[in-house]
Amino acid sequence: MTITYPRDFPEADVVAMRCNFDYAPLGEISRTAAGAITFQERMGGALWQLSMTTKPLNETNYGKWHAWWLSLRGGSYGRSFRGRDPRRCYPIAYGASVLTIFPGFTGACTVTAVAGDTISLASLPAGYQMRVGDYVSFDWLGGRALVKVLDDATANGSGVIAPVMVGPWQRTGGTLPASATVVKAWCLMKPVPGSWSGARAGFEPVSFEAIQTLV
Repeated sequence: MTITYPRDFPEADVVAMRCNFDYAPLGEISRTAAGAITFQERMGGALWQLSMTTKPLNETNYGKWHAWWLSLRGGSYGRSFRGRDPRRCYPIAYGASVLTIFPGFTGACTVTAVAGDTISLASLPAGYQMRVGDYVSFDWLGGRALVKVLDDATANGSGVIAPVMVGPWQRTGGTLPASATVVKAWCLMKPVPGSWSGARAGFEPVSFEAIQTLV
C-alpha cells in the first residue's frame, strides 16, 4: 500500500504521558521612550510546535511509531503529518460524545470570516457550545491554519458563531467560506531532525519534536 502525505499519527487516539503543544510568535519586542514594552507581530502569525512523549509501548506499538517516524524523514526537509494536540482531540464541552450528541455531525464546519485575532463559523449544530481551549483548523492561504479558542461562544439556531477570539493571529485574504473541523483539529507539521528518542529497555515510551510548516 502506498503511503500518502500528510500522514496521521499511527494511533487514532494518541495517549501522551508528556506533551507540550504551543506556538512561537513571529515578531520582535520593542521599547518605547517611556519604557513601555510592545510586541510587533510579523506577517505570518506564528508556528505551532509539538514536543511529546508517548505512553509506554510494547514492541509491536514501538514498531508502529518508529516506522511512522522513519516515513517522515524522506525528502530534503522531511515529509509532513497532521500534527495536533493529543490531549484535545474533541471539544471540551462534549468530549468524544460530540459525535453522538449531534447525530450525523463529524466535526466538519466552515469558517466564514477571518479578521486577525477573530474568526466566524457556520454549519455547526444549533446551540453548539465552544469553550476556551477548543481547537479549530481550516484550509487557509494554500495551507492549513490551526487556532485555539480564547473565549466561550455558543452557536445560534442556525449554527453560526460570529465572531470568536482565537490565537494565533491569522492573515486575511484567503478564500471563504473555508472547510474546517472542530474534531481532531490539525495543522501540517514536519519532524525536528535529531529529536527522536526511542531507546529500548522494556516497555519504554518514545519522544520527538515537530514544528508547523505553512506549505
